[in-house]
Amino acid sequence: MDFTKTALITAIAITLYYLLLQWPNEPVNLGEEEKVTQKDQLIIESDDSLTSTLSPMDSPVVQVEKNTVAGPSYETGNKDLSLYVDALSGRIVGSQLKTFKESLGGESTLKLFGEVGGNLYLGNSGFYSMSQGYLQPNFSNLSSKNGTDGSLVFVLTGENDNLYHKRKMTFQESGYSVVVEDSITSALGSEVSLTPYVVIERNSVNEAKGGFMSPERFAYLGPVFSTSEDVYEKYDFGDINDEPFRKTSPGGWVALIQHYFLTAWVPDQTGTYKYQGQWGGASNRYIIGYTAQNSVLAPGESVQSTNTLYVGPKYPSDLSKVQENLDLTVDYGFLFWLGKPMYWVLEKGDDLFNSWGMAIIFLTVIVKLLTWPLSAKSYTSMGKMRVIQPKMLALQERYGDDKQKLSQEMMELYRKEGVNPLGSCLPMFLQMPFFLAFYWVLLETVQLRHSSFLWLDDLSAMDPYFILPILNGLGMYLSQKMTPTPPSSDPMQANMLKFMPVMFAVLFAWFPAGLVLYWLMNMLIQIIQQWWYSRTSIAN
Repeated sequence: MDFTKTALITAIAITLYYLLLQWPNEPVNLGEEEKVTQKDQLIIESDDSLTSTLSPMDSPVVQVEKNTVAGPSYETGNKDLSLYVDALSGRIVGSQLKTFKESLGGESTLKLFGEVGGNLYLGNSGFYSMSQGYLQPNFSNLSSKNGTDGSLVFVLTGENDNLYHKRKMTFQESGYSVVVEDSITSALGSEVSLTPYVVIERNSVNEAKGGFMSPERFAYLGPVFSTSEDVYEKYDFGDINDEPFRKTSPGGWVALIQHYFLTAWVPDQTGTYKYQGQWGGASNRYIIGYTAQNSVLAPGESVQSTNTLYVGPKYPSDLSKVQENLDLTVDYGFLFWLGKPMYWVLEKGDDLFNSWGMAIIFLTVIVKLLTWPLSAKSYTSMGKMRVIQPKMLALQERYGDDKQKLSQEMMELYRKEGVNPLGSCLPMFLQMPFFLAFYWVLLETVQLRHSSFLWLDDLSAMDPYFILPILNGLGMYLSQKMTPTPPSSDPMQANMLKFMPVMFAVLFAWFPAGLVLYWLMNMLIQIIQQWWYSRTSIAN
């Protein structure tokens, strides 16, 4: 049996298997409300808010009917992000990421919060009272000023039922996070118990767009909770349908993540919170968030709740500044130990060349340099196999009818000449973990979105002209020609390998161009290495 060919096929099969593992589950059917065990009603206990349950937020707060957002709203934000706050309910009913476009070459800026394609995506923070339910701030005034540190401060004020509401939203000059301080001052004649809360609501799971191997089809879309029990827990919409999420934890955060972008609420890490996720049938939305400890509001006094909201791209450095482990939302899979340093090298490459395409080439060269010592042994072995090819043919002629004897003599020849028959498959095995890790990096690196390189308009999309897949096929064919084939190789396996370049070219036609560029550069460097060590072996 030809161990080299078998190992190669096995390596390719493992790669495809792990790619298929990332294939997303079927979209959740939001109409199947009967699967949800949580009743669509308010359950917040006055004695301990940490045993509370978030309501669907459809009563008594502002009604949102037929996926429309009506009424006046106030615009806040900085040069990167705009947030639109509904005056009556205080909900964040819209957002614009000013430096991102909805589509390549389009004019519309990217929206996260808001009404997009008939779907609602909302956020809110505030207070709940057992006597009045979710309190509507009824904002009637917006003022703004510049902070001493260069920040932008927006203050919304309003009054409702003798409660004076104030929301202070502090943005830095740029970036995608905002510190939200909600406070209430009482003009009531008696004490009232209040429960601080934050929520993210979404009423639809959009189907993935793009080609068969588009990263968007593989990227996770759903809630993530961070608690003391598990700092990064995916609890998707299907899980919520099966059972609402309930955990109490000091610190932590909650996020709704999607391909390249996310929204997240991060509380004061010194407090304890009940993290929750559920489906609200009447509101027709998923609701995730947390509640804090109750506060007693006395007449003439105030209570305050401070949280940080992030609405933007998956920039690891920005996320870690908001909260230490919020950058875990940039998920590199089980090969994170390779993915994180690969992303770091990519960033450095872009800093050097001001091009993400060149950054991918730079990353490829760095990886090949790091694995060069191991590759050198393999290519040296391959070169020796080419040198002893005449001896191998002579053994085949002598023992061609006795397969067992031929195998024994071949192994003895390998031993005498110091040749490892499995050496030629080592480069392929070395590439596999890096290839898989880079695919996850590609899934999460928003900078590659709409990033152009040479004829490519978008490194995160497939090559529209199929140039990279064809070049990969040609490179694999040339590499096969340069790889010596033992005379004892299985003819069926040999025939299968002849079609590998075509199969890979077809497969890569649907892969993101950035990933195919990475593989092509790997292939070119591998061919150069094969050629060099083949010459060295002959010279020796």
